[in-house]
Parts: sequence; structure tokens; C-alpha cells
Amino acid sequence: MTEEIYHRVAKVLDALPNGFPSTPDGLEIKLLKKVFTPDEAELFCDLKPGLETVEQIAERTGRALDGLEAKLTSMAKRGELLGINFGGTKLFAILPWVVGIYEYQIARMDREFCELTEEYMRYSAPQLLAPQPHVMQTLPIQRTLPIQTEILATQQALPYQQVSAIIENGKSFRVNECICKKERGILAAPCKKPHEVCLDLGGPDGAGQKCGWTSF
Repeated sequence: MTEEIYHRVAKVLDALPNGFPSTPDGLEIKLLKKVFTPDEAELFCDLKPGLETVEQIAERTGRALDGLEAKLTSMAKRGELLGINFGGTKLFAILPWVVGIYEYQIARMDREFCELTEEYMRYSAPQLLAPQPHVMQTLPIQRTLPIQTEILATQQALPYQQVSAIIENGKSFRVNECICKKERGILAAPCKKPHEVCLDLGGPDGAGQKCGWTSF
């Protein structure tokens, strides 16, 4: 049963656009065991790619509400899922392996994790780059798509050239260490360029308060 739950997580991740392919040596399962406990893996499989409140997750999955928020928050802090505090409302969703769970493991990396990742990239990189359109490729459709949910305010799609507007409207900022450079350093091949180069930005919510668009 313990082994089975990690295979379920692998299937969930591989169903996402970024993919998480299986390998002959089970490298993907070894990586998942480095990240998730069996209980965490089971809870991950109950989540969806779309953001949900704790109450919505409990109602949809039949899980007890008592203690659920604490478990989800703990997993978000460990980089195992996406956790957002939107104006005091906590929202949760699954993350892909890349870009997602892997990048959030920067505080938990050890040499074994780095070695497994390097070996796994031989299988995952071709699948990540193979689909058409590529991951995060922009396709012009000549019209604006409004994005609105019951919780999130309406969002506006901006041209790439107007990225300065996103920065100017940001209310909270965080600079992270580059996980790729840290990994190379652990594997005794350090990068001499600056390491703290990954930027997160958070915008205001409807009440004008800070909104955390990063894991708790």
C-alpha cells in the first residue's frame, strides 16, 4: 500500500501538462519518497489543480475538517503543494513537478536528492520540451480572456511589454536562491554567478491588503 500511493502521485503529476514520466529504475518514485510521507502523498492525490478552500476540499473528498488546514499548511510550507493566503482566505492546489514541487525543495535538498534529480532529468527533460505548444508558450488569440472565480478577483491579461506594470503594482516581494545553482553547488560544480536571482511578487487584494502569492 505504501509503494502504491507513490505510484498514484506519479500518475497525478504525469497527467499535468508538464509531465512526470516513469523510468526503468523507478527514479521518479525515489524522488517522491524524498519529498512526501505516505500520508502526505495520499492527501496530495485528493487535491485538484484548481485552488480550493479547506472547506471545499473537506466537502469534496469526505475528509474531516478538523486538522485538515494544519496538514495542508504544513505541506505548503514544505513545498509539496501550492498554498496561497488571499486576503486571509487560505487556498490550496496541487503543483506540477517542474515548475513547482522541485523548485520548492530548495530548503530540503541534500546530495541524494540532487543526484536523483540529475539522473531523472535524462527522462523528464525530453518529455517536458516535446509537447506542442511548449510549456508556458504564449499563443495569440486576439482577444482578452477574463479570469474570475468565487474567491479570486477578476484578473487582467497584460502584454509582455507591460510587465513593468505588474512590478509597479506589487505589494510584496521575495528573492529566492536559484535551485539549479544550489544543486550544482551540492554536486561540487558551483556556479560563480549570483545565486539569489529568483523573484516572487504579490499584489493587493480587493481590500487593498497584502496578498501572499507564495507558499505559506
